[in-house]
Amino acid sequence: GERSARLAPAVAQMCTDLELDPPAQPAAVEYVLRDHWHHAAAPVFYVENALINSLFGLLCWPAVFAPLPGAFFYPFQSGPADLGAPDFAQRRAAAFDACLAHLEDGSYRAVIRQRFAEKHGVQSPFVFWGTLTEPLLALALDCIPAAHLKLFFARLLRDVQANRTGLPDLVRFWPAERRYALVEVKGPGDQLQDNQIRWLQYCAAHGIPASVCHVRWRTACPATGGTA
Repeated sequence: GERSARLAPAVAQMCTDLELDPPAQPAAVEYVLRDHWHHAAAPVFYVENALINSLFGLLCWPAVFAPLPGAFFYPFQSGPADLGAPDFAQRRAAAFDACLAHLEDGSYRAVIRQRFAEKHGVQSPFVFWGTLTEPLLALALDCIPAAHLKLFFARLLRDVQANRTGLPDLVRFWPAERRYALVEVKGPGDQLQDNQIRWLQYCAAHGIPASVCHVRWRTACPATGGTA
């Protein structure tokens, strides 16, 4: 209805509704839906911006930490000082191209795994060590095709500050089929933010599996129109 009218047609088509029992203990709607869907053959993770940013940060570590003038002023700096500058990616274009070339020949999986081991716990503006566990990393590398990673990373690089956020809440994996999907979760009364809409439009335009799930809480007695 009104919600769909506000959204671009591509995003409106990505929206589904789901009715769930309210949680016994107060819990964020994202976790309730994750638990509802999650099982061994189809694991679900609450990742929001962490997964795509982390994969990007690991693959492109040498470019992000390239010792360019004005980028680093003291040891153990968590990221380059010019991260928010409009020319951040442009200044490092050759280094980013070299990192992204691993997506073309299939070597990206080994590179990302090696960085995950070597750099584990080292601060990076892109890598969420608390979220990126070994099982999540393994599933992501098995189920998200290189062509999709290339698309995610291209949009990140187009505007690092703006596009680091707004990615969908959940990632669902079907390991036997090497398939995945991203899901933005909205509870009653929640609206999509502009940066979320832009990511969803991008996914729709490029054939990346993404959707929006609007969760409603089931009430104890259904409304019948009469008295209870």
